[in-house]
Amino acid sequence: MRKSPGAFVSAVVVSVALARGASAQPAPPDVSDAEFKCMANTSKATAKFWGSKTKCVSRCFVHFWDDLVPESDCMPPYGGTTAQCIADAVTFAKGAEDKFAYAIRKQCDAALKPATECPGCYDGGDCSLTGFAGDQVQNIENQVDSFVPGMFCERADAFILEQRCQLTTAKWVAKYMGLAGKCYDKCNKNARKGLIPFGDCAPPPADVPTAECLMIAEAKTVYYIDHDCHAPPSIPDNCGAPYPTAQEWANLTRIVVDGNVPSLYCAFPSIAFID
Repeated sequence: MRKSPGAFVSAVVVSVALARGASAQPAPPDVSDAEFKCMANTSKATAKFWGSKTKCVSRCFVHFWDDLVPESDCMPPYGGTTAQCIADAVTFAKGAEDKFAYAIRKQCDAALKPATECPGCYDGGDCSLTGFAGDQVQNIENQVDSFVPGMFCERADAFILEQRCQLTTAKWVAKYMGLAGKCYDKCNKNARKGLIPFGDCAPPPADVPTAECLMIAEAKTVYYIDHDCHAPPSIPDNCGAPYPTAQEWANLTRIVVDGNVPSLYCAFPSIAFID
């Protein structure tokens, strides 16, 4: 069986994404309108964080290849300006992590914004920084970090075309996260309106428009990664194993997206008491 840097990535992301599985679907009355709004905004913030952190890392590699920063700055746990880009240690407000946590709290934490409501399936209804907001940041942080060594597997010896391939891969993995997330967001909003059953939005979705939306997102991802990574000498060849194909990167990304959906759009089930 063909092995690649993506093989270890899939094992990591599946365990992380499915670690907090949901117990029921976000239908009324188990989930209020305010709780559902929190879920929808958390989903958007999650996809945005993927993009923001990926930009921090990609920018670091561009600087590394220009001999401006050490390689260690670009790899977990990161260093220098990359670490500051990810987690602002000065103001604790401008880093990708800081903005992600605040975006969750702004729409979910009643202690920060009284009109909001945290779903019971989000750390038992605790969306504070020490609750779900902090946990979600760490969860998604681990997912991004699990991809970095595979996406940027050829570092010191990479020449311009290999660099471009790796940067394009990182860019489109993050874009696919956002595009696919929007597909699921729209599906769950339609279900909330009563237009379709919530079950049709569960991965893989039975809702035809959602399935088509995901197919388009995947096709774009495959096209753009393949464009810059299609053939030697653009494909990184010093990674210890073959660099994943565009389709393999799309498949790995879809695993994460599908794994995240049940924990983003979740609910505690109603309990039936029997005499």
